[in-house]
Amino acid sequence: MESAKITKILSATVISIDVDGFAVGKFENEDQIINHIDIPFNHNNIVFGLGDILLLEVQLRKNIWKLIKIIKKVNIVRKQFFAEVKLQSKKLVLQELDRSRYKENIKPIPSDKYSIKNGDIVRAQIASGKTLNKLKIKKIKKNKLGNKNGNLLAEILEIIGSSFDPKTFSHLSIKENDIKTDFNQNIKEEIKSLYTYDDDVRTDLSSVPFVTIDGEDAKDFDDAVFAQKLLDNSGWKILVSIADVSYFVKSGSYLDKEAKERGNSVYLPNLVIPMLPEELSNELCSLKPNVDRLCLTVDITLNNDGKKLSHKFFRSKINSKKRLTYNEVENIIDNKISHSNYETEIIDIIKSLYDVYSALEKVRNKRGALNLDLPEKKILFDNKNWPTEVKKVYGLRSNKIIEELMILANVSAAEEIQKYNNESIYRIHEPPSPEKYQALIDLIGKPLANNLIGKIPHPSIMNKILEQTRETSDFEIINQSILRSQSQAKYNNLNKSHFGLALKNYVHFTSPIRRYADLLIHRQIIQIINTKQKKKNTTYPKKNSDLELVCEHISNTERKAIVAERKTIDRLIALIYQERINQIIECEVVSVHKFGMFVSIDNGIADALMPVRELPYDWYDYNQKKQSLTGESNGLIFNVGMKLKAKIAEVNSSTGSILVKLHDRFRNNQSQKPRRKRYKRK
Repeated sequence: MESAKITKILSATVISIDVDGFAVGKFENEDQIINHIDIPFNHNNIVFGLGDILLLEVQLRKNIWKLIKIIKKVNIVRKQFFAEVKLQSKKLVLQELDRSRYKENIKPIPSDKYSIKNGDIVRAQIASGKTLNKLKIKKIKKNKLGNKNGNLLAEILEIIGSSFDPKTFSHLSIKENDIKTDFNQNIKEEIKSLYTYDDDVRTDLSSVPFVTIDGEDAKDFDDAVFAQKLLDNSGWKILVSIADVSYFVKSGSYLDKEAKERGNSVYLPNLVIPMLPEELSNELCSLKPNVDRLCLTVDITLNNDGKKLSHKFFRSKINSKKRLTYNEVENIIDNKISHSNYETEIIDIIKSLYDVYSALEKVRNKRGALNLDLPEKKILFDNKNWPTEVKKVYGLRSNKIIEELMILANVSAAEEIQKYNNESIYRIHEPPSPEKYQALIDLIGKPLANNLIGKIPHPSIMNKILEQTRETSDFEIINQSILRSQSQAKYNNLNKSHFGLALKNYVHFTSPIRRYADLLIHRQIIQIINTKQKKKNTTYPKKNSDLELVCEHISNTERKAIVAERKTIDRLIALIYQERINQIIECEVVSVHKFGMFVSIDNGIADALMPVRELPYDWYDYNQKKQSLTGESNGLIFNVGMKLKAKIAEVNSSTGSILVKLHDRFRNNQSQKPRRKRYKRK
């Protein structure tokens, strides 16, 4: 029986907007556990931007908030903002970066503390009457937002850096998302007492030839792996050892409180903000080669078909034998590295790990896990830390080996917890919302949409669509469209399964150095181990409310990290494209809105906006269902997937925005006819 639907009027702050036309709002009341909601960007024709506050009519259905309608945009003046210093008419002014609240230029108040110059990125605050009186500054007319004739005055709170320095963009993203960077003295003092080992309760695996496989720049090695064929050749024995961070980070300690507050490490293209101090993340807990390290290990037995037969968790001591990179492992798989370069033992282990991956991949495909082909954008820097190039990097087989082994370990941890206690910090991924699912159906159209219409969303159905289009020119846009239809994965104290992986039980266990969720799972697993051994339990959140709050908090910190990373990448890409203004480029329409189109340029390297004003002169009717703009007089139709030529018109590295103009046959012989006047019905 379906539970009663709850309808409320709530205010929400817009915290992100995707190019697919969906925004994410965070409810203003902080005590709300389920406090995020998807908002169609063109809903009710109300235009809004990042930071805006919307009054929403919402309904709680099956523990998910659904938007009924946007009532109105609430104009709330926020005094603090981020701005770039501009030199205009020989005077310095402040321009808010996103122009969402302060459209006009703002006059900075002279300060002895901060000496600003053209190009500086600053955090500022609209000056209050009290501040102006203290500084003996008279307001010119009325200092009020929305008064076009008034002059806003602001005091400088902080200079983040220069817009001409790429490092500034990382620091700006950190400040915008309120991400902590420094560790206090209490934590520094606590670290000094951590250099002690207790080997009595551990299984000694120091003779096992574990290896770590990570990126070339990695310093925090939190997982080591080993695999070998069973003696009867019926399957494999797999050992996944994860750094025992819980041994050093005790519940309730300063380190624990700090890790909980941060929630996760933040990885930006040219900067890393660790969850734990480097003394732990890069040293004590990092599974470096040829040194003893404390771990929590899971021993897994697979049969030849990749089916898990058993698993066992225990605390251990290991001594990793080799630190390998993904490229090195890839070369070993391809037999490009001889036994003279690496020990035979190491090469044999890699071969076994690859065989395990091949078996697990078959199991993954059989259960129907979503198989999106998604590259990462990697920014290359010169020796002066200046961004020079953006590359699309696709995952190697070596990446997938580790990915599948980590999923296997995470599933084992979830199943272990399920045996003894259903409450935990689950990693859940819910199916696409009805709104996004319908938007996907409308976008891809028939006959592909026939696979989705009338069917319950399942990743295997989406995989079928991907396979049907893999060799076509539409594959990239279909791939991206399916990605954008997905809900964001998050943490929840209730097990709601993982849609993308097609798994019923899933937790995060394998990265306690950089995720607080994993640290809590470690404590829960150790609690289970101790219970089996009739030892004293470790401290772990037990109350439902405690777990709910923790899940909500670390989901929010993760979201902040994602936003910070995306924004930094956008700004660095824009910095690269500043050198290409007025160049003609190939682009593809990825989403259509009333105000214009978002296009992918240079085969997905960057996204840009083509405003409707840059289309051939005409009135354009927007069809949200078909994702199209149609000219009333010229009959031109612009829709998703359309390939165009465009000129790079404007680039703003401070905001990470690129604006392009249409530059192809559509512009030829287009007369500038006056647009007929439109009237709204009363």
